[in-house]
Amino acid sequence: MQVRAFCISTSMELKYLEARRVLHEVLQSPEALSCDAILLSGGLDTSIAAEIIAGQCGASKLRTGITVTIEPTSNPLAHQHGLFTRQPQDIYYATKIAAKCSLDHHVLKPTLAELTTGAAMDLCTRVLRTFEPMELRNAVVIAHALLRAREIGCKRVCTGDGADELFAGYAFMHRMDARKLPAYIQNMAQSMRFCAAPLAQALGLSVWSPFLHKRTIEFATLGIPRSLLIGEFDGVQHGKLILRQAFPDVVSAARIKEPIECGCGTVVMPAFAELLVPDDEFAREVDGIKTQHQVTMRDKERLVYFRSFKRTVLESDDVMKQLTRNGASACPDCHFDLDSPAAEFCRVCGWYPGLLPN
Repeated sequence: MQVRAFCISTSMELKYLEARRVLHEVLQSPEALSCDAILLSGGLDTSIAAEIIAGQCGASKLRTGITVTIEPTSNPLAHQHGLFTRQPQDIYYATKIAAKCSLDHHVLKPTLAELTTGAAMDLCTRVLRTFEPMELRNAVVIAHALLRAREIGCKRVCTGDGADELFAGYAFMHRMDARKLPAYIQNMAQSMRFCAAPLAQALGLSVWSPFLHKRTIEFATLGIPRSLLIGEFDGVQHGKLILRQAFPDVVSAARIKEPIECGCGTVVMPAFAELLVPDDEFAREVDGIKTQHQVTMRDKERLVYFRSFKRTVLESDDVMKQLTRNGASACPDCHFDLDSPAAEFCRVCGWYPGLLPN
């Protein structure tokens, strides 16, 4: 039994060392060293990226970290109604990483009103062509940060995109067994997409992630055992275990995974929209949108985002020329065509088959 335990331990250690070697190679590449800014959420993924890139003394151009956080006290309406149950955590970890890496740390504290109705939301609806709430709650944070990156003259921005998909960061992946999980990761490696690249392109910037590098994807899809992806680290059950064990000394090695909307505070946007739009105004607009645009409006959050979508997409002849509606695979809620006749989710409005008729 002792020999078997030693072999397992040695095998695991070799895999952790391989993960460390692969990511060190990727993060020391010219593509990494040319990044002059990083979207610093304070999560494990950007902690690894920032600390390794910034550690390449002189060779790296990385000087700037950008973090978006919602400050409860700067949002009196939401604060008075008790929407914030805790302080967003991204800023705590991001501040530590920026200090460790000697980055010029830009901490952005937009109001919820600014995010829901401002330039970042218009950028998202125009480029991503959606008013789907889950996408926009996260994408608007990225857009807001990229707008600042452009404003201060940055050209190439590093993100942590892809780590959760490839190394089982999401909680729902933890429920998959040892056979299903690798197959799911293989599928994600081929189908995953992220909003940062198109948003950056629209602003004349480029983005780069070490976890979307060909070498990282090859390593992640070679069949890493479930036990190396999901397990205990620092006394807590985590995903991305292999990354935590490979880089145990980074600031966020033991941080629990949080979606962008939770870490920065935009998770309260659905409840904020309820406060923002009076019931009579909602009922009136819903009827008008149904009549004029043949779009079903299911809730106030969608309505708030649809107002931007209407300006940037529906009222833009150039954008509408690139979209199709009322085809054989049209969404029953918004009538924009689904990705395919078999698609079970509308990227434009968020419809899926389980929704009851409205």
